Amino acid sequence: MQDKFVKYWGSFDKLNHYLFIAIVLDPRHKLEKVVDYFEILDDGDMNENVEANTKTVKDLLYDLYKVYEEEGMESGVGEVVGSQVSSEGTSSSSKGLTELEKRLKEKEQRRRAMKAGIVNNDVDRYLGDPIEGDGEDFDLLNWWRVNGVCKYPILARIARDVLAIPVSTIASESSFSTSGRIIDPYRSSLSPRMVEALICTQNWLRSENVYLHHMPTVEEMELCEEAEREMLKMSCGAAVGSSRSGMLPPKSKLSKSKTSSFRA
Repeated sequence: MQDKFVKYWGSFDKLNHYLFIAIVLDPRHKLEKVVDYFEILDDGDMNENVEANTKTVKDLLYDLYKVYEEEGMESGVGEVVGSQVSSEGTSSSSKGLTELEKRLKEKEQRRRAMKAGIVNNDVDRYLGDPIEGDGEDFDLLNWWRVNGVCKYPILARIARDVLAIPVSTIASESSFSTSGRIIDPYRSSLSPRMVEALICTQNWLRSENVYLHHMPTVEEMELCEEAEREMLKMSCGAAVGSSRSGMLPPKSKLSKSKTSSFRA
């Protein structure tokens, strides 16, 4: 069983990286728990693999943040910026400004905020804040519901989607076998259709690029043409044979017709 576990879960490349994103989105763990996990896999040595894997997870979170930020800008949902940002230029004098002037003024405010050392990014603010205490009554979804709107609006939308991904809790023997075992209903709360969808999605994410529109080579085209010619010859021969057999009557019938005509 240990060999099977190492085969499926012992390598960073074989794992679904969104599992690490779910750990980072837990305010009780964040990146610290992910780093601890990588150090355990590498026998406690803080080597280049640990740093590279941690950077991969962090870059994935930043990429998700950019995608959700662009979607929010397209839908008109802007990021809630803290009161630390200077409000200079946002008074009543901004009335009547053109759209270009408003954008230039917003960029100027962001530039001043960056110079002042103000973090204007949900990911940086979230990772920089202290880790929450690990209590028995801690509700992760309720924490994001309360803190997401005011503190990390874009990151809260990412947590809403990532933490909603269902995970199958089947027996360890069944997870390493595809022989069609019956899953104990008490070990899994997912329907067979949902489990099938999760397995297929995981295979699609891990698979290499597949070109659906394959361009045949010259040898393949010649082989297909030769097969078509052989099929055409066979079909023509069968058609000629059937036509000849239909035109000439059997010998027995021909002899009977001749004798009857002579008698008449």
